[in-house]
Amino acid sequence: MLKGLEVIKVKFVGIEGLPVWSILHFLERTCLNHLKLVTIQRICELSAEGYPDGCFSVASSSAEIFPGRSFLHKQPAPAKLIVLTEKAESPADFWNVIRNFKRPMVYFTEGNHKIPLYDFTYEEAARIWSFKEQSPPVGEIIGAGGALLDLLYAAEREEREKDEHINRQIGQTAENIDRMVRASQTIASAKTPDGIKVYAESILKDLMQKQSQLNKKIGIHNQEIDTNI
Repeated sequence: MLKGLEVIKVKFVGIEGLPVWSILHFLERTCLNHLKLVTIQRICELSAEGYPDGCFSVASSSAEIFPGRSFLHKQPAPAKLIVLTEKAESPADFWNVIRNFKRPMVYFTEGNHKIPLYDFTYEEAARIWSFKEQSPPVGEIIGAGGALLDLLYAAEREEREKDEHINRQIGQTAENIDRMVRASQTIASAKTPDGIKVYAESILKDLMQKQSQLNKKIGIHNQEIDTNI
């Protein structure tokens, strides 16, 4: 079974004068980037634990916009899956789906079941907790903390400055914030197999660049972090 990820809530404020479609675009893209980043984090975690590449597969089409029910109750047809393996198929095929699809669905094979690494019903899935269309806009996003910290502070260039800023916001010591492992740290870990890491780091870089531009356009500031979820 998948281990639960620590969940946090981040409140943010944008700049004044933005049209509603700009704000909604920011919220949608941030949640989709969170989906990808948590998925990659999960792949790296499980690979570091010794699970082989063949345990991972990705659906050959994006998740439905209106899925109806949890993907936990929808076992995908084998013919519609691309398996991560170094022999039968190119690993690039697997990773390109994650990079290019809006809502990639990656599964982990455990026994006879395929478990989605990210599902909208999971506690750590990104959710828009609150949103006020005002000037400036104010919103709250809940989700896996390690990925949210990476995304909503994507414009912070220096890791030390990022930690200090986060610590000021949540009033915790550096020791406590270090306890919450960011997705980027999991990907960069020496325990992550090199064959996985090279693709994961490439997608991470792409996600961070895109999210950084989003954060700048929305003028995100005054983030407040709540770890008591």
